Amino acid sequence: MVSVPVENSAPPPPPSSSGVAAPPAVPSTPDQPLTSVVSLPTPTSDAAAADKDKKDEPPSAPSRVELEGFTRCSDSLLWKLMMSFYDRKGVSSWSQGIVPHFITSNAFIGRTYARVLAGFIEDCCRKKNDLQSNLALDESKPLYIIELGTGAGKFSFFMLKALNEMAETLSFPVSKIVYVMTDFTQENVNFWLTHPMLADYVNAGQLDFAVFDAVNDKEITLRNSGVTLSPDNPTDNPICVVANYLFDTLCHDIFQVDGGELKEGLVSVGSSREKEDDILDPEIIKNFSNLYKYETIEPSYYSTTTSDSSDGIHLERILAWYKDFFANNDPASTGASILFPIGAMRALRHLSAMSAGRAVVISGDKGNNNVEQFRGLMDPHIAVHGSFSFMVNYHAVGSWFTSQGGFALHNPQEEASLKVSCFVLPGQNSIPDDASNAPFFGDAMEQMDTERAAQFPQLKRAFSDYACDFGPNDFFVMQKGLKEESPNPSLKSVCALLKLGDWDPDVFYKFRDVILNQVCQANAKLRNDLCRGIPRVWENYYQLDKEKDVAFECGRFFYGIRDFAKALRYYTISSETIGEHHVTMHNMGLCYYSLGFLEDAIEHFKLSIGLNKNYAKAASWLEKVQKEVAVRDGKDEKGAGGEAEGAEGGAVEGGGAE
Repeated sequence: MVSVPVENSAPPPPPSSSGVAAPPAVPSTPDQPLTSVVSLPTPTSDAAAADKDKKDEPPSAPSRVELEGFTRCSDSLLWKLMMSFYDRKGVSSWSQGIVPHFITSNAFIGRTYARVLAGFIEDCCRKKNDLQSNLALDESKPLYIIELGTGAGKFSFFMLKALNEMAETLSFPVSKIVYVMTDFTQENVNFWLTHPMLADYVNAGQLDFAVFDAVNDKEITLRNSGVTLSPDNPTDNPICVVANYLFDTLCHDIFQVDGGELKEGLVSVGSSREKEDDILDPEIIKNFSNLYKYETIEPSYYSTTTSDSSDGIHLERILAWYKDFFANNDPASTGASILFPIGAMRALRHLSAMSAGRAVVISGDKGNNNVEQFRGLMDPHIAVHGSFSFMVNYHAVGSWFTSQGGFALHNPQEEASLKVSCFVLPGQNSIPDDASNAPFFGDAMEQMDTERAAQFPQLKRAFSDYACDFGPNDFFVMQKGLKEESPNPSLKSVCALLKLGDWDPDVFYKFRDVILNQVCQANAKLRNDLCRGIPRVWENYYQLDKEKDVAFECGRFFYGIRDFAKALRYYTISSETIGEHHVTMHNMGLCYYSLGFLEDAIEHFKLSIGLNKNYAKAASWLEKVQKEVAVRDGKDEKGAGGEAEGAEGGAVEGGGAE
């Protein structure tokens, strides 16, 4: 083996040191203050009086075009705009970072949900009590996992992968698990159909797809198998539902408890622009100018709604609970403002009907499960992030399950960007539907949850261990803090984070420069740990965009530790998956040179120049290696001067896309 000359026989310098070029940095702009404070002369008394007169004048109203008059929130234009955004943007909503998604699309959360679901499966297989028996699993029939609002499909990949890796310990045959990725737009389904990381699961019959409007559709037809799940054709096993960052974007209603009265919030959707030619233009979202007003109603509000009348008694019970609780527990008369996730409840009603009312739901979103957070009278906050979202009232969702004989498990952590909850619906209810609401008031529903959850000890323990003690939000905070709060984290701490996150590719990519800067000086044990883990990074890679070339970075790592054969493997993968690039060809030429394959090195330096004729590094190396070949073959007596370039000459190039 011939090695590229490097100083002190060490591996080539890491990124940002003397030899390795990292990807071009995005020009940074210093943070600008929101306002500039300028010292001004003290105004004269006349000027001060004039200024006071101006302050007394009513402010001029900002321009606003009304797009819709006051309407029940769940029926308003808001949700048509939401659908329009995702329908027009498609997968680019995630691949281009328009919608934040890392917190719910990484290897850690996929493994977490798989472990929680495994706890539920274990309890159902034991059949030790009535609730477990009613949810008993038939191993000869499919167990459907329905993911709502799948989006790009990254989470689906991680959860299904984690379940398959648990095959030896799972109490239900993995081959009978059918994961169903759903979304309301065909464009997303088309993307999944062609994604290479999903193909093996499709071929094994473990993965299927469906177009499904979670709020309005009452049946799901699976694209591959042709099976239709519906109330008329219920599943033999309970249905498993996964919903991440979805409930916050499904339709909501708005309520307040003010002076002991229950009030409905009506919304008038408007835009701050003077004119809107297309009322479904997603750009309106950035310019919302909405108005609200509140009118007194009764808790039986939903009993007269056609789409919700079948669920009316349970929805009425929840509204009656809020009215009773805040009317009797509001000494300061602050009132309460309540977002009601009616869209999520409709979706769950439709899905549970496909399995005779038997379901387990795992959901992560931004929201609240502590009713104390609802105190105070205020209009709802709408968060805009390309699309928009509301805070999810997980207390109301849990109450919907409890009212029907099920139970809720909530993570009590309040300071969290992602709240994870789990819900179980057993298909039976010991309390008649026509029972009065009074037995549910106060802390009665919380006690029901505690008693019922105790009958599912494996689920309860798994949820506590993996979703609460250290859950997906904690992992997100840890990796974010290590990146933003530590200018130069140690390689040991980064390696520990990677192991905790099951070698998640996004985490690896985020810390790639730290790894390459320090791996050359790391001890053999730490380097060996990284060498064992880096292949797992690629195994976990689910490509969404070509700007994040994970295979290329894996190649840089192995070149840095002088494992040129493995570096070549990942550079080759990069070329096959992302496309040929002059930097990649140049780095492959260096690998071939270091391995002693001079003709292959020449070929790849030529390929690099063919892709970028102005690429001086490849041209320099081509000339150098051609001279060495000439000397070797006795055609040039002057010699190639192989040592002349020293450490700099052996530097592998960084940044697959300059």
